[in-house]
Amino acid sequence: MDNRTFFNKIASEWDNMCNPNIEKLKKIIALTAVKRNAKILDVGTGTGVLVKYFLETSPAKIIGVDIAENMIEIAKQKYENECVEFVVSDILAFNRSGFDYIFLYSVYPHFTDKEALFVHLSQLMNRNGKIVIAHSESKEAINGRHAESKTVKDHVLPSAEITSALMSGYFTIDHRIDDHEMYYITGIKR
Repeated sequence: MDNRTFFNKIASEWDNMCNPNIEKLKKIIALTAVKRNAKILDVGTGTGVLVKYFLETSPAKIIGVDIAENMIEIAKQKYENECVEFVVSDILAFNRSGFDYIFLYSVYPHFTDKEALFVHLSQLMNRNGKIVIAHSESKEAINGRHAESKTVKDHVLPSAEITSALMSGYFTIDHRIDDHEMYYITGIKR
């Protein structure tokens, strides 16, 4: 089963399955220091879990992109705000640019060609834009949950060191946390 089919199948259950820690979501936004009037791209937005917290930063625009149309339909029902737009697309086929922040929250392990991902995302960002890869759980917890699923068992969250090394060709690593509470890496576009 491919990613699109898998995430479409579980979309209606997603919010109950994930039940993210609100304090950690707020911490991710606070650590990132999102500035007012920013243009934010939320890659793999799913049902729009982070959008509520982006809105608290008074952004100019939020675009949530997801490959699964069922996820996007749920997100659209949650948010009716003129600065929020949801798009069904594979991120590698998405070509709008000018983003100040690109977030990959709870989605990074699902990309098989991470090098191609970083090349593409760096092209969508403004100079000095910030990329954020975050999970509100440890990599061990994420990898353990994925290991239990036949569909995503090979979708491994690598160590922050490995991810930082991949990112470093396109971004200057700004912040890194890889502990028992969360996984968080930011990089600034060169």
